[in-house]
Amino acid sequence: MVNKSAAWALLLTAMLLLSAPVAAQADLIRDENPYLLLEKVANKTFDRIGNERELISQDLDHLRIIIREEMMPYVDWVYASKRVLGRSLQDTTAAQRQEFYSVFRDYLIATYGRAFTAYDDTKHTVEFGNAARFDGNSRMVEVNTRVVEAGGRPPIRMDFKMRYDKDEKIWKAYDLVVEGVSLLNSKQAEVAQVVRQRGIDGTIELLREKAAEPIRQYQEGGDSL
Repeated sequence: MVNKSAAWALLLTAMLLLSAPVAAQADLIRDENPYLLLEKVANKTFDRIGNERELISQDLDHLRIIIREEMMPYVDWVYASKRVLGRSLQDTTAAQRQEFYSVFRDYLIATYGRAFTAYDDTKHTVEFGNAARFDGNSRMVEVNTRVVEAGGRPPIRMDFKMRYDKDEKIWKAYDLVVEGVSLLNSKQAEVAQVVRQRGIDGTIELLREKAAEPIRQYQEGGDSL
């Protein structure tokens, strides 16, 4: 179970499962080293949050814009969505799968938008793993980071699982392990339970309803299906 301190870390999890064709290909950060790419994307996102704090305070839904524009291009959302659907994938039609991918993406935009509300740029800093550890021949890596919070609290361990997209020629994240807990696996368990209870169409409808809810201040335990 992710503790309250790690709740802020969920804002980074938006990198895991969100994506849409919103950024021009020429504008993407294409560092061949996934450690450096992750650091650049995170810092760019944090800077924008700080610069647009007034807009966020006026309307929390502004966080959706930041998530879409700054983080989504660096996430393997199709692969992650398939993993979340798990065994139920084989029981779906092509149309159901595409609809699931779409609404799950929108649901996560709302979910991680709420996680962003827990971020305070005056209290949190991120320590990134040593980029020299990357083997240039690897195409799947685990990038280690730590979230340090003011006040002497123990740092939060976050390990990003990333893989190289050969078609788009860019590194993308597909899972985040917070203090040993895979958030992708956690969502897979939740979705599997809903599918058993409501079927795939009912699950899609529930995700659509959740995605439509306005962004509100983060509350621990409030992002389950």
